[in-house]
Parts: sequence; structure tokens; C-alpha cells
Amino acid sequence: MRVPFHFLIGVLSLGLLLVLAACNPQVPEKKSTLTGGGWMSNSAQNNFVGNTACAPCHAKNFGSHQRTRHMQTLHDTMRSDLGENAPPTGMIPGEIKLGWLEEELVIITSEKDTGEEINVPLDLAFGSGKTGITYIALEPSGCLEMRQSYFPHNKQKWVVTPGQENLAATTVGQVHDLASTQRCIGCHSVTKPAGQLKPDRSFYGVGCESCHGAGARHVAAREAKTPFTREEIVVLREAGGEKINQVCGSCHRTAEDVSRMGASAKKSTGRFQPYGLSLSRCFKESKDKLSCTTCHNPHEDASTDQKQYEKTCLSCHSAPQKTCPVNPKEKCVSCHMPTRPLSPNPNFPIKMADHFIRVFKGGKPTR
Repeated sequence: MRVPFHFLIGVLSLGLLLVLAACNPQVPEKKSTLTGGGWMSNSAQNNFVGNTACAPCHAKNFGSHQRTRHMQTLHDTMRSDLGENAPPTGMIPGEIKLGWLEEELVIITSEKDTGEEINVPLDLAFGSGKTGITYIALEPSGCLEMRQSYFPHNKQKWVVTPGQENLAATTVGQVHDLASTQRCIGCHSVTKPAGQLKPDRSFYGVGCESCHGAGARHVAAREAKTPFTREEIVVLREAGGEKINQVCGSCHRTAEDVSRMGASAKKSTGRFQPYGLSLSRCFKESKDKLSCTTCHNPHEDASTDQKQYEKTCLSCHSAPQKTCPVNPKEKCVSCHMPTRPLSPNPNFPIKMADHFIRVFKGGKPTR
């Protein structure tokens, strides 16, 4: 028997239900002038055309971006879609049982009165598989985000989903309202059809229009060979650092976002990279030049080549300009952007570079 996720809430205790009701994300929905990342009005959403429409004119960027983890950050929960990242079935932490129903991933539970086995479908998987994958079950009113996230390449396999550390260990997951669910899906897809939560598969992943906005007008104008206008598409090639960081921050969090979150979020300058960068003296004194794309090619996965990043640092911090008195030639990132845990949960296996660029002494920041 297959039932929607609200059945899980129905079999929980009243106390746990009250806990779930209080656990909506700390960043409320906001209006934005950006045209990417799930912030579209219904009229704008109708103008999305998908990545393939960009390929004829932008073949190089299209080809490299198609292989990125950004493009692989949303999947259906069918076994064939998850592939090697499909989780094992059976009991997982929290006394939750997973299984397959006609190749779809489900939570298996029992009806409290009859004991009849019931399958609650999981609809979407967030994450490329590089680190963790979080599963959600959809309802018209929002979603249930599982408390346990699956890490395909980590020995621990299942780890508590960030933000759910304070829920009881046997909690199935956290309930999000409609607006919060739309935001989450919008950051893992290009857009979604109006009136439903699940996007068309052609819009899965962070695509061209996630950053450049709806492309129908631009494509039509290029096909008609009319003079190019800036109103057709969001052009970021010549944009200043603040605008680019705002586009990235629509999902990775801006300083404005973090200011409306809890106190712990303000310390998360590695997890919320645009926010961390905005605090940096490098950014503030760059005359609107320093941005996420100064170091990262947005059409490729983030490089692991430290020399590449050091070259970027030294493009500003080299003689005859002011140089580092400790090591003026290398190890810029490891000293000024040290790698730190992404979550206060000691079992969480991800660490990232602190994007608040600053001077550290004795392992502690000077500001």
C-alpha cells in the first residue's frame, strides 16, 4: 500500500508533531530582483527554455557545465536515476526502514491500528553524490525532509541532515511549508511549472537559466537576428562583484540572508560562501571586482588545484604591492582561508574553506 508522507506525521506523537511544526527554515521567503534560482514569478517561469536551447551558440560553456555537480544536484528517487548513489535498503539510523516499490525509493512503516505495511514514497533526491544526498517526500502543502542524509562515499553512510541535529533521533524528518519547499527545489533546479512543486525533468539541476534568467526572449531575438539588448538575458560577464555574489548567494546565502538566520549561521562563513566573502577586507577594498567567479569558473566544478587559487591571490598581493610577511609566494589559502567543519555535528564528514579571508594567529582569526 502506497500513501503520502503526511501519514508519517499522523502516526507520530503529539509532542513530536509540535516539534516538527516549529522547525521551518530560518530564512523566510523573500522577493528578489534576481531572475535565477527559483525566484521567478509565474509569468517569468513560462519563458524558460532549458539548457539545450543555449547549446548552439554557447557550445563550450554548455558542454563543460553539463558535466558539473551543479547539473547533477537533483534526481528522481527511481533506482535507475540514483544509479551507484542509490542507498541500501533496510533499517537506517532512527529506526527508519527503506525499501523499493516498483523501483521507487520508499519509507516502509506500519499502520498503527492494523499493522498493515505501508509504503511512503520519497519523491526527490537533493545532491550530486559528491558528498551527501538528502531525500524529500512532497505534498501540496510542502515537504518532509529526511533527518538522515546518505553519503555514498563515506564509511558512516548515514549522517544527520544539517539543521536537524536537535530533533529526536527517531524523528523521520523535518516538515517544511510550501514557500520553504519551493525555495529548496528552486535552488536545485532551473525552474518549475506554476501550480506544482516537482519541476519538469528538463529543468533538473542548476542550469544556464538559474543564473542568466529565463531565456525565451534571448533565443527568439537571436533566431530573428535582431540587435542584442541587455533586457534579453542577464549578462554576468561584465558584472561587478556585488551583483555576481548576489546571484550565487540566492542559493548559497548572502549577508542579508544570514542576518535573518540564527546566531550560529553568522559563524558559518565556510558553508555560506558569498556571505563569508562579503565580510572580507579583500572584497571590501576590491572596488567591486572580487567575486565568487574570481576564483571559480561557474561552468566547471570547483578546482582542487591550490596553485590556481594562489595565482589569483598573488595577482593582487605581489610586489611592488603589499605582500604577506609570512609567505609571500604560496600557501595563501591554507593560511587565510583554513578548512573548517561545515556543521557543528562532529560526525558530519564535510569540511570547506573559510571564505571570510583574514589573518589568523595561533589558529584563531584576528577579526
